[in-house]
Amino acid sequence: MPKYDLLISSGTILDPANNRNDIFDIAVENGRIARVEPEIDHDSAAKVVDATGQWVMPGMIDGHVHVAGRRTTWDPALGHKMLALAGVTTAIDFGGTPEQLIDGLHRKGAGINIGGLYALRPGDTIPNDDPPPHEVRDLVSDALQRGALGIKMLGGYHPFTPDVTANIIETCNEQRAYIGFHVGTKETGSRLDGLREVPEFVGNGRLHVAHINAYTRGSILEPLEEVKEALEILTSKKGQLNSEVHQAVPNGTSGLCDSDGNVMANVAQNCLKLRGYPTTIEGVKQAINDGYATVIREKDGIISRTGGEEALTIFEELNTDCSLSFPVNLPQSAMLLTTAKDKDGEFIVDAVASDGGSHPRNINIESTIALVRFGALSPLEMAKKLTWNPSRMFGLRNKGHFSEGADADITVIDPNLGKAIQTFISGEAALVNGEIATTGGTLLITPDGRASAINSGVDHQVVDLTRSKLYKNF
Repeated sequence: MPKYDLLISSGTILDPANNRNDIFDIAVENGRIARVEPEIDHDSAAKVVDATGQWVMPGMIDGHVHVAGRRTTWDPALGHKMLALAGVTTAIDFGGTPEQLIDGLHRKGAGINIGGLYALRPGDTIPNDDPPPHEVRDLVSDALQRGALGIKMLGGYHPFTPDVTANIIETCNEQRAYIGFHVGTKETGSRLDGLREVPEFVGNGRLHVAHINAYTRGSILEPLEEVKEALEILTSKKGQLNSEVHQAVPNGTSGLCDSDGNVMANVAQNCLKLRGYPTTIEGVKQAINDGYATVIREKDGIISRTGGEEALTIFEELNTDCSLSFPVNLPQSAMLLTTAKDKDGEFIVDAVASDGGSHPRNINIESTIALVRFGALSPLEMAKKLTWNPSRMFGLRNKGHFSEGADADITVIDPNLGKAIQTFISGEAALVNGEIATTGGTLLITPDGRASAINSGVDHQVVDLTRSKLYKNF
């Protein structure tokens, strides 16, 4: 009887945690890494996968995705499949609720491990935009018990006052709940000015600052000057902030306008202002007509961007309540933020994330491997950005590396195609020849969420956030 369940043979292993960048065999037993050796007897495994010429790294962890939440033109749960096709084995949702995540796992799960932050939307997931401290304490505790890993503030869409923002961060820190922030308050925007507030809010605390490059689009200073200042802000709070970069040029935002015809979301306002369009219904229509704005929609089970007459029709039929996309994420900003290192030789921005999932921009591997080809990153640094660093950020101690006993989450990349061709999650095939090979998935929770996860009927795994980079030495 074979000793191992799976053997991945002759691939180039990219394992930054163990400084491996050479050809090895990997043996898997009972869903965990059993051995990594230059050669392992093929007869010792029930299944052998030949990875000759391929790069084999710990399963890709996308630390900022959207597979839950409110959408009018698509089902966000379709993002599970989109992530799996992109080579992701673990992801963290930044825009929904635990109940929405669980529903998506049941309906559209594609085998991936998924955790989520409870998104604060006044009038929806939180009563109003001025919650007193006792209400915030109860809300954070309740979110954890319902199965969330923590809280997400959407400053570009639902900003709070600076005082409330600071209190939410402090309360999450007290309860060791993960806290993510799309920057911006009622006094600033989803721009560099919003990022400038972060050091004061954080104080001696901890915070995940989402998609750093979204605040370096040239809204206040020249883009490269904004990049420089963003890096200085992150460096000033080294050890206290988690951060990531998304590398796709198109963004995603809300087109919703108020009763006076004014665009409501600060993100969309900024996008229109960058090209001189009025921040009104007519401004959006003109941007669509000019090809600058597109509408994100689902058609035949596929989520994509559409423009022109079709986009205008959707925008008008939904009375502006649809998702827009603008080509505003600058490649030079993303590249500099991805590759920048501090005086100790450590990356200033922790990871590459997609801000995708159901948003059609799941290109982490494709874009990062382009930086490898350009010489801006080494293959091992690519793996560090895509799997090892994200695993540390979220306290996923058994993921992101090929140490003996680690979870056998594996992403196989064809370096010539520049994309993932196969994945394994706990040693089981998830992506095979471009096809999803499994369903369901595993919900990542804190210890407080056990009862909710058990009652939901989904598989679950407990995460100890006290061992995350966010709360290291806190």
